[in-house]
Amino acid sequence: MSVESSKSFKFTFQSSVHSSHVLQCLNEQRKKDLLCDVTVVAGSQSFRAHRAVLASCSDYFSARVSTHTPESIVINLPDEITSEGFEPLLEFAYTSKLLFTKENVLEIRNCASVLGFRNLDKACFDFLLPKFFDSNRGTFFAQNINIRVRHGGSVVCTVASQ
Repeated sequence: MSVESSKSFKFTFQSSVHSSHVLQCLNEQRKKDLLCDVTVVAGSQSFRAHRAVLASCSDYFSARVSTHTPESIVINLPDEITSEGFEPLLEFAYTSKLLFTKENVLEIRNCASVLGFRNLDKACFDFLLPKFFDSNRGTFFAQNINIRVRHGGSVVCTVASQ
């Protein structure tokens, strides 16, 4: 059999942990301010991040960073974006986990809406808000809710009561 007549076969390996590992490494880099190329200012706080990560998670950042030159930039967020609402979204961008508390759930919802954060749609907040507030008594119900969006889009919620 000649080499020319032999068929070549292609095989594909797909890792189930690669994307999580990449995000974990990027988050570690962010915490050490390694290779970060953007500073985001929300209220009086500054946050270092990677443009590519923010742009992949948010319509707002995608539009803002695509119009800037390659060097490091500073993005001042609109006044309605607070650091209390933005910081959990930044953590979500790097970890796929979003921790809500009764104190910040409304801020996070507002920030996610204004910034066009992907994978956190209205249905997520429509599900969450009743878990925090008892409409009959006007009081809070849950202490906090931890959301994790798995690769592929499925959502896992953990509710901790008071």
